[in-house]
Amino acid sequence: MATKFKYDLDSLEWDSAHRRNKEGVYCYCGLDYNDGDPMLQCAGCSQLFHWDCVSCIKSKPLRGDSFFQFKCSVCNDGTEEYERDTLSWVQVVYLVLYHLIETEPDKKYFRWRENICATISDNWQSLMPGKAKTATWQNTVAGCLSTHHGLFKSGFDDTQQTGNWTLHAAVEPGKTHFKAAVKSREPKSGKPKAETKRPRKKAEVSVGSAAEKDILEVLNESSGSKKSARPRVSFSDDESDGEAKSSKRKAKRRRAEMKNLEDDADLLQSFEFFSQLEKKRLGGQADKPEDFVSDNEDSVSLSSLSTLSTDSELEDIEMESTTSGDVDEKDAED
Repeated sequence: MATKFKYDLDSLEWDSAHRRNKEGVYCYCGLDYNDGDPMLQCAGCSQLFHWDCVSCIKSKPLRGDSFFQFKCSVCNDGTEEYERDTLSWVQVVYLVLYHLIETEPDKKYFRWRENICATISDNWQSLMPGKAKTATWQNTVAGCLSTHHGLFKSGFDDTQQTGNWTLHAAVEPGKTHFKAAVKSREPKSGKPKAETKRPRKKAEVSVGSAAEKDILEVLNESSGSKKSARPRVSFSDDESDGEAKSSKRKAKRRRAEMKNLEDDADLLQSFEFFSQLEKKRLGGQADKPEDFVSDNEDSVSLSSLSTLSTDSELEDIEMESTTSGDVDEKDAED
């Protein structure tokens, strides 16, 4: 193996990307290369080498492939060194599509199985050395194409067929071209990172807000219905006396409303009894209440009349009963 170059490497004038020099001198051989030819760049001296002149690599790489670590024999004490970077599936699919576009420029789209998967299969050991093929690896390729819309473009709108793909922009792939970092084969060092639990986000209920009042009202109503001795619920310790008094007044008002409902029921029974009594009196029958009570098994007791507490209420009931009595008499005559 060569231990020195045939030319003065330090005298070469390179462009800003370090892909071309004015002298056109490259590799061990010192010859130029054509645009599109795959070249290996040494990690030590940054010189470019023809793949055919490198002895440590058996298979020819794809166009745009720079996912590797290479050192020439001049920089590595007479021994070449080559190591493939671990590629993600997205990087593999992108690299293969770029290679197909460069080698077949007249073709606009490529079939995912016949072209993309076939190229991956032919270059499997070069792209993923030591990795075994699984039964579903082609489905993984299809998933990468269909989910990474920013990189891969479907040709369905143009061809009206599924399975045709290309790149949005045929940019030469590089290690910084993808969001996912390229995994290195170097052994990991240091202590493993401790797992951190993500704190649960608490619901924010501001003091005095409408949400707080609704929650407190439901909680306090349920506790009051069960007659428990649990104190009233509050979100804050500085609840004002006015709010506490307001809650007590609401509870008292509810109890009064329930009592009024019971009184209304008694009043209705008394009204029905008084109406029947007035009908008998206007019909010329005995106006003794006990006679009516004995004839009507469904009537209520005379004690229910005690619920008619005011003269105005008696007058209203008498007017309504008189009207209903006249109607009943006409119905009877008919």
